[in-house]
Amino acid sequence: MIFKKLFGCFIIFFTVSLLAQSSSNYSRIGLGDIEYSYSSRRLGMGQLGVSVADADFINSLNPAGWYLLSKTRVEFGINYNGLFISDDNTKRYSGEAEFSGFTFAFPVSKDYGIGVALGFIPFSNVSYLSVQNFEFPVSPQDNYKITYEGKGGLSKLFVGSSYKLPFNLIVGAALDYYFGNINYNSEIEFASSSNFQAEYVRTYRPKGLGATAGFITPDLSSVFNSPSITDFRFGGSLSYFSNLKTDTLLTSNSVFIIDTIALAKTEIEIPVRINLGTSFVLSKEYLLSFDYSYQPWSEYRFDGRNLSGLRDAFKFSSGFEYRPDRQLGASFWQQIIWRAGLSFEQTQYEVNNEGINQYSVSGGFSFPVGFENTLDIGLQYALRGTTKSNLFKENIIRLNLGISLGEIWFVRPEN
Repeated sequence: MIFKKLFGCFIIFFTVSLLAQSSSNYSRIGLGDIEYSYSSRRLGMGQLGVSVADADFINSLNPAGWYLLSKTRVEFGINYNGLFISDDNTKRYSGEAEFSGFTFAFPVSKDYGIGVALGFIPFSNVSYLSVQNFEFPVSPQDNYKITYEGKGGLSKLFVGSSYKLPFNLIVGAALDYYFGNINYNSEIEFASSSNFQAEYVRTYRPKGLGATAGFITPDLSSVFNSPSITDFRFGGSLSYFSNLKTDTLLTSNSVFIIDTIALAKTEIEIPVRINLGTSFVLSKEYLLSFDYSYQPWSEYRFDGRNLSGLRDAFKFSSGFEYRPDRQLGASFWQQIIWRAGLSFEQTQYEVNNEGINQYSVSGGFSFPVGFENTLDIGLQYALRGTTKSNLFKENIIRLNLGISLGEIWFVRPEN
């Protein structure tokens, strides 16, 4: 019953909050802001954690991380993104709530490390709103403004499995399907009523397949010869993207007519993404992870052409998690899981010969909701961009609220 109530609260919050809108001008370039992870746990630990596997959380970055699953798990959540934007003259705030993703996973064989997972998660997000005013003091009737707005993004459906090889080397693979709808609007409005406003809408609808493969090494903590260091592992994953078939549509809207100006098909080429990391546990309660992600966005192509404003992107991340030992009779507060993380990201954006970098600090909690079920909260504060070269500086606040549920399914009862 409590699961149904929590799920109902999520639906209500999600429905109401979708009426808001965020505005990041940098996301108009390429496919927009890249989503590294959908979950509250990953957000609280710096968003990566490619070498971390859990029995009670689903790793969406590395399919090999599903080998520890002990129960059927369901995870879903929502994000709230708040954005403070400033340049040399103005400051403003906007916010937006969005569905952060859904994953479902279950164990098949503990001995062989076989876990199966599927899910629907975001890959990129386009969300901006910019207004440019043109004023003529001598003839104010000629004043006009142009509004640029973008909305949409790319999403991913995936299904895959993990497997334990000899010597406890874990591998995993997933088949990915990418699809999305991205709209770029340009609207001109005149001060004079004798001129009519006009709107141009450019729409991209990409879709195509991809694949993700990953590994996690066996426990190498014996090299330290220390009882306080356990579960020391390396991990990595690689995501490959086939050329995404893309329908493009350009329409012109006015008070008189909606006209389709151009309709065509093309392809989008997304470069591979590589993730590498290591993690270990101290004193059986403290997990530390260190990760690196790289994607050469300078190789991104639309219709066979490179896109200006893009460069190679990479991200360094470190995460910390305190998970107390489960003890019979422990109080609610003694079961809370605590997290923190730091990251530096060289984003794929380069505008006016100025690279856009991002610095982030994050934290989070997992509150027990029954046995092996948690209500997860992740919070991140990020600083991105600069006011130099007529650019924007962004202070980003991201709040993620998620639920992770575990049940014993698909287990055949004994006679």
